[in-house]
Amino acid sequence: MDERTSFVIRDGRQVTIRRITHDDARQLVDLFYRMSDTTRRLRFHSMRQNVPLEEIEREAKRLSDLDPAHQAALAATVLEEGEERIVAVARLARSENPVEAESAVVVRDDFQNQGLGTHMLKLLVEVARSMDIECLTAWVMAENLHMLHIIQKSGLNVNAETRHGETYISVPV
Repeated sequence: MDERTSFVIRDGRQVTIRRITHDDARQLVDLFYRMSDTTRRLRFHSMRQNVPLEEIEREAKRLSDLDPAHQAALAATVLEEGEERIVAVARLARSENPVEAESAVVVRDDFQNQGLGTHMLKLLVEVARSMDIECLTAWVMAENLHMLHIIQKSGLNVNAETRHGETYISVPV
């Protein structure tokens, strides 16, 4: 996916989906602060409170400064209060095995259960195929039923194994 594309979620709101660029660090910080504690914990597998802003900004910069040979990330955006805001992110990063990539999807709370996560995952699969990646993997907290549901609804052949509260997902693409 090289261009911007539009997607209408279940409640009728329209989002624009595009590649993340190095200019998106500020918007990733904004997304982080607009997610609930639960969404943050389920995405990052951690419940840290009072994370210093400098640490969040540093991580956002890292996540927006991508090496296109090894990483890709998509952002779903909307216009809010006259500004473009990221409301969902889907990303992948090649593992040591060059035909395999770890993947992740996060959707801001007020855009969840609208079909956006499933759509973002499908677009991420297209990106993976274009990069000659044959398998996406992910570690998902076993209690993250929304993400597990998104993966199941994707229509892809999913291999999953749950141990110690985390589910390891492997999806041939």
